[in-house]
Amino acid sequence: MASTGINRGGLAAIYVDGTKVAHSTNATLSIELGVRDATTKDSSVWVDNLEGLANWSVDGEFYFAEDAGEGFSELFSDLSGRTTVTVMYSTEVSGDNKYSGTAYVTSLSRSAGIDSDNETFSASFTGTGALTEATV
Repeated sequence: MASTGINRGGLAAIYVDGTKVAHSTNATLSIELGVRDATTKDSSVWVDNLEGLANWSVDGEFYFAEDAGEGFSELFSDLSGRTTVTVMYSTEVSGDNKYSGTAYVTSLSRSAGIDSDNETFSASFTGTGALTEATV
């Protein structure tokens, strides 16, 4: 049954090629519609715009684990290999919407603090082509 009310943030996760990226602490889906300038001398003091190209991206933050099934090492291989991956942002709750498309891994960073902190990494995915919405 689909989620009701306000969703719990802990349900949303990032999946790459069907596998959940391990130990997520934050997941963000961004969708944007660009605009193109349509301002003319008749526009007075206001800018006029028309629709432009749409783009999307997914960003996540994770705890680092060497033995993660889908983690930093796998994403590094995708980035360095310049290969596309299928990225999905989903709660995986039956009836909820999920968003997926083809993307490149465009950014990875790994960070370690003091001894009592967890090592972390972040990843960014930039879509190439359409983002689709479907029901889980």
